[in-house]
Amino acid sequence: MILKGREAFMKGNRQLIIHFFIFTVLGSLILGCSGIQQGKNLIFEQVNRGQLLADAATAYGAGDFAEAGNYYKKVLIHNQDDAVVAYNLACCYALQGDATQAAKFVTLAFQNGFRGLEIFNKDTDFDPVREDPEFKAATRDIKERFHSIGTMDYVEASSMLPYRIRFPKDYDASKSYPLLIGMHGMGGNSEGFISQYDKLVDPQIIYVAPEGQYPLSLHMGAQWHRRKWSITNVGKEAWKSSDQMVSDYILRTIKKVSSEYKISDVYIMGFSEGAVYAYTIGLMNPDKIKGVIGFSGYLMNTDGDKSILTKEDIETGKDLRLYIAHGIDDAAIDVETARELKSMFEKQGYDITYKEFEGRHNVKADVFNEAVAWMQL
Repeated sequence: MILKGREAFMKGNRQLIIHFFIFTVLGSLILGCSGIQQGKNLIFEQVNRGQLLADAATAYGAGDFAEAGNYYKKVLIHNQDDAVVAYNLACCYALQGDATQAAKFVTLAFQNGFRGLEIFNKDTDFDPVREDPEFKAATRDIKERFHSIGTMDYVEASSMLPYRIRFPKDYDASKSYPLLIGMHGMGGNSEGFISQYDKLVDPQIIYVAPEGQYPLSLHMGAQWHRRKWSITNVGKEAWKSSDQMVSDYILRTIKKVSSEYKISDVYIMGFSEGAVYAYTIGLMNPDKIKGVIGFSGYLMNTDGDKSILTKEDIETGKDLRLYIAHGIDDAAIDVETARELKSMFEKQGYDITYKEFEGRHNVKADVFNEAVAWMQL
């Protein structure tokens, strides 16, 4: 199965999903496994990681496990530390009956920080190779190593959290401007997402990009410049506590910027995972936030036992303006998710602008400009 992450629980879906991290990476290959070319003649190419993962998901869903594996190998060529992709590649090999490669890559996944031992133990994708002696030996080694490193947990603590800010070229301190908070997707960061401002034509807004609180992976070889908003592999109480901290972080950022500059209205724009939190924070605070722009996102589960967002928030947040945008060919989060979200909000009586665009899992420049123009209506 494809790795299950926290987003699956948020959506109430306990089937497998892939986390798609949308950005471009360069890297090199050190893996010594069959099917991946290495050596002096390796040509480094710019890779759209998110698209490769989307293509892998499509192939996996169609039952073409060899093709899905080829896409995962392309990602690993450029980032050998990716535990998620290594695990998914192991699944593809197992489904093809290749116990040697399945053992090699599932071992790599745990070495790189994957902590889902229970998921691995129950994963039916590995059934074709479970009884193979080589795979059984790898499983035994994984379990021994897993128990030797202890369990990671979290503690709440105060910290200074960053944000980046951009202003109109003709910024006038005597004038008031709308404030747009931009929340990046999983695997992004504030440096990358502040550059969304460059897509705008003569923007007359103040744009602020906070940064996800957690590195994409907390393990040896973690790439600390790749960030996420959600905490994973912990209990529901830690989820709620972490989500509340995200909300507090955004609200404090808004308060600080509003105290230093003249702000007319406040909007939050989120992409992918960032959109999940943008919707949540906006719905919970319609008195502080005028609207939300959601690109390629969905709504957090409203199970109060697991989430800070409640059904009451949705019922009482109708003053919030909403702009929902989604690529028709988005393979990471299907466009049908956006259509269902639109329908739900319309039934609740929200003021919605809905936009489907030709494209995949991204923030499209012309749609972003339309959304910012909508902000200022």
